[in-house]
Amino acid sequence: MKKIAVTGATGLLGRTLMQVLAHSNTVIGTGFSRAKPPIEQLDLNQETAVVDFLDKHRPDVLIHAAAERKPDICENDHQATIALNVKAAEFLANQCKARKIHFIFVSTDYVFDGTSAPYLEDARHSPVNFYGQSKAQAEQAILSNSALHTIIRVPVLYGEVEYLAESAVTVIAQQILEQPNSQHDDWAVRFPTHVEDIALTLQALLQQPESNLGGIFHISDNQSMTKYDMAKHIAKVVGKDASELISIPEPTQNATRPYNCALKDSRLVALDIQFTREFANAINQVLTPHLK
Repeated sequence: MKKIAVTGATGLLGRTLMQVLAHSNTVIGTGFSRAKPPIEQLDLNQETAVVDFLDKHRPDVLIHAAAERKPDICENDHQATIALNVKAAEFLANQCKARKIHFIFVSTDYVFDGTSAPYLEDARHSPVNFYGQSKAQAEQAILSNSALHTIIRVPVLYGEVEYLAESAVTVIAQQILEQPNSQHDDWAVRFPTHVEDIALTLQALLQQPESNLGGIFHISDNQSMTKYDMAKHIAKVVGKDASELISIPEPTQNATRPYNCALKDSRLVALDIQFTREFANAINQVLTPHLK
């Protein structure tokens, strides 16, 4: 049993990390705007508060899942993005190294430009938007701090949400419910991955010898879909006619998106760690509680 601290514990991934890892570990979660007991409120931009938290709890592992993940928001506020996505991550990495805490940083497939998929763990960074740039900067700072730190890159995530707009996948259901002939991107190739599979993978990794855990891991499901493809599945779940959906065959967002950032999980395959699920069934389970 380990003592594990999770930042961003009120978020989509963080909540599931808390639930899954608590089965066999002591888990302490931190959040900010949505933090309510037992989640501790912690402003990651306040370095003194971060130090006090680490010295109070002395975790064996810290999983840094807090971030600004919306590319359009990152594009419009570089200063806040750098503060949370880069400076806070770098400070945590430094403090964890000094205390011999295993530091795990949640990164993104958006560190790549999407032109040379699939990407191995050692592929060179080539981000096309500021979100991806911030995560690439953080990765470089963390790995230069210690080769024992762990980076996990993940694609677009979905899972149990508090409200439909909480994830880039489930928000599609809200769009369809509000407008059955809604428009959906049919250009960028995505690999929607359930947050529980991320958590189960991390649980399995933490059972490995620490000597196996330094560096970069890719965690991704293998079903390739555009948002339009996802929307067709989601329309069936919410009781709308999928034939009414409108396909947009070119990118339309403010921040540039990469075309196809498929992550090749060669290190996990070598360790025989693989958690996946079929999207149509999983999204049905996720959305059904919100349709009552």
